[in-house]
Amino acid sequence: MLGIDIQQILLHLLNFVILFTGLYILLYGPVKKFMDSRIEEYKKQDDEAEEKLKNAEKLEAEYKEKLSGADAEIAETKKKVSAEISAAREKSEEEARAQAESILAAAKKTAEIEKEEILESAKGEITKMVEDAASKMILSSNTSEVFDAFLANAERSTTNGTGA
Repeated sequence: MLGIDIQQILLHLLNFVILFTGLYILLYGPVKKFMDSRIEEYKKQDDEAEEKLKNAEKLEAEYKEKLSGADAEIAETKKKVSAEISAAREKSEEEARAQAESILAAAKKTAEIEKEEILESAKGEITKMVEDAASKMILSSNTSEVFDAFLANAERSTTNGTGA
């Protein structure tokens, strides 16, 4: 025929089938097993990544909730501190008022004592002037002049000594 040997073609075909079967048995099984293990590994990694992502989203939600709770807690703490500061300020003002009242009372008492002392001193001076005037009146013959001098001295003492 055309120089084609059918026996040679069949023999090559048989060698090819044997080679293909041997390679299939020797290589396909381990390669398939390797590929399946790789696929499983990638699926496992993917599942772990999804699980980690879900955990991260869950943690993020928890943190946001905690932050909002913290904001509320901070606001509450600010209110408490503000109330404490206000109470302390009021207490301080009350103490200052009480201290001012005690100082004012002490000053009034001191002023009253000084006033009494000044009045006593003025009374003493007036008494001395009256005694001097009376002794001058008794010693002098002209009583109307002495009496006028006494009144003049009394007026000067009253305006100078008491400040009236």
